[in-house]
Amino acid sequence: MADLIDPRNFDFFARYFLAGFILYSVRSLYVLGERPKASETVFEAVVFSLMNQLVFLLVSPSMGWLTSVLPDWVSFVASTVLGGRTSFFLEVLVLPTILGVAFGLALRQGWSSAVLRKLAMPIVHPTRRAYDHAFGSNRHGSFVIVTYEDGTAIYGYFGQNSLAASDAERSDLYLEQLYDVKDGNWTASVNGKSALLSLRNLRSIEFVPVRKGDQR
Repeated sequence: MADLIDPRNFDFFARYFLAGFILYSVRSLYVLGERPKASETVFEAVVFSLMNQLVFLLVSPSMGWLTSVLPDWVSFVASTVLGGRTSFFLEVLVLPTILGVAFGLALRQGWSSAVLRKLAMPIVHPTRRAYDHAFGSNRHGSFVIVTYEDGTAIYGYFGQNSLAASDAERSDLYLEQLYDVKDGNWTASVNGKSALLSLRNLRSIEFVPVRKGDQR
């Protein structure tokens, strides 16, 4: 690895590993519970780097046109700051970031799963834990019922100010508002009580959609 980041080999390292690692890292921002480490993603980084190279080769002919339509001062600043290596930085930093966002959105929206189904290939959900998926960033606010093995039930609201820890070793849950429930009616606890819950000995977590007209 030390030889690869030697100044004489840095361009090769940047194009065929760093670009892929950036792409993979940006994509992982859209996958809950996944934060890649360089030592664990060498193969993926190389593959993504090759994909980045392919896309760059396809779009690079249009870069001349893009340069021609940019204001002269933008081209001057870019050439001055980047030392005439604008193309290199676009290839290694900008393009992998754009592709990472595109790949991440595709994963989050499930577009890749639809393609795999068409090809009759096995589908693996990008989020590794059901807990992370349940409390994903796309979840709308909802009431929750947290039930423990001893039968204790806690009623609360999980919204924008709530938090579900994604640490696999210590999953806990912060509910921004606790509720008292009687005869199916949810009433906010006095003084706006909130709670930090340990999920050890957990039996289940139920999500109850907030209906129009419900009081929070």
